[in-house]
Amino acid sequence: MKKKPLFVAVSNQKGGVGKSAITALLASYFHYAKGLNVAVIDCDAPQHSLYRMRERDMQSVERHDSYRQLIVNQWERIHKKAYPIIGSTADKAREAAGEVAQNGDFDIIFVDLPGTVNSQGVFSTIVNMDYVLTPIIADKIVMQSSLSFSATVLEFIKKKKDFPLRDIMFFWNRRDRRTNTEVFDMFNGMMQELGMTVLDTILPETCRYDKELSSSGRGYFRCTLLPPPAKLLKGSGIVELAEELIVKLEL
Repeated sequence: MKKKPLFVAVSNQKGGVGKSAITALLASYFHYAKGLNVAVIDCDAPQHSLYRMRERDMQSVERHDSYRQLIVNQWERIHKKAYPIIGSTADKAREAAGEVAQNGDFDIIFVDLPGTVNSQGVFSTIVNMDYVLTPIIADKIVMQSSLSFSATVLEFIKKKKDFPLRDIMFFWNRRDRRTNTEVFDMFNGMMQELGMTVLDTILPETCRYDKELSSSGRGYFRCTLLPPPAKLLKGSGIVELAEELIVKLEL
């Protein structure tokens, strides 16, 4: 019997918190490095960041022998095709994820949602996921919006127990230990008091998250066709986040 994949949304009600980059990094690490079968639904309209990243990645591979050789080596090692990235809208995301699940054998399907609650269908999609991952940064505006929306969702599913959403998991991103200590400590304590799930992993502020396959053929970190390079994974927090999620989500 075909296994039922987990549907996991990556969502925050404010832009600029790193949703799409983290989705790509986790998807690639799980799919190419950990042996899980992954699919991605890109609902970040209108830019569809992940879908466009896949297009750029494929163009870069076509242009550079070094990238092509990495793809060949990966195929010889794991014999896996690239995970699918499907463009959708927020209101159609759960339907799109269900169609992908029916047509493949997946462990986890990520849904990258737009960074605003004003987008049609965001709330409905979230409560019909299994889990929501919410990257947060030590910014009062971001945190107030994130906590307010998440509290509303959690209160809703307590009253409406027929929805599949099990939990919203927060994790700190772009954490600069030299700054924002007051905001970080305040909201960390607040989330603990409210009984919200905060993952142990903290992703640091680092410029490596922005490094894609490039026209110059230089090094990269995030890519939809390859996992993050082992050398750059060290200190990035991605391995720790992925391993924590494997336990939390029982992957």
